[in-house]
Amino acid sequence: MASAGASGTVTVEDRRSYIKIEPLHGKNPTEILSALREVCGEQTVDLSTVCGEQTVEHSTVSCWATSFREGCVTINDDPRPGKLKTSIDEWNLKLVVDFLVQDCQATCEEISQATETSPTSVFCILTNDLQKRKICARWVRHCLTAEQKQKCLEIATLLKQRFDIEGQAFLYQIVTIDKV
Repeated sequence: MASAGASGTVTVEDRRSYIKIEPLHGKNPTEILSALREVCGEQTVDLSTVCGEQTVEHSTVSCWATSFREGCVTINDDPRPGKLKTSIDEWNLKLVVDFLVQDCQATCEEISQATETSPTSVFCILTNDLQKRKICARWVRHCLTAEQKQKCLEIATLLKQRFDIEGQAFLYQIVTIDKV
């Protein structure tokens, strides 16, 4: 297989065509994936590069090769009818916020069950809309205010000064606790 190089990029359709033709030459999915990697680099198979794992790429190549072997003639995805359903709206956002007020230590799954919203949507609401992240089993704001940042800097500076004076012995005096 020749390198795409300066002649252009290798499209998804090009890769699928290659996966369709090469089994006719007796190549197995591992050999096909290896040849695709030579030309395309790390981002070999569409959708699989999200995980970046060889096993996912290998299974994608195997799946396409099997479907071609079983009589599939098109290199395009099957159409997926219907509008994508999203459950992230103002109502669900309010449900998640209200639930967090009652229990800020809840998991996405618990919030999902209580609000009848998908766990993925709950996670998106928490991280994107509310800008929260999980710390010590509690959802907290991800962005600190300028005052909070300044206080953190002051504390870190004091700790650094004590470390400079006392050395390693200072580190053994630090006790960390989790607020209950």
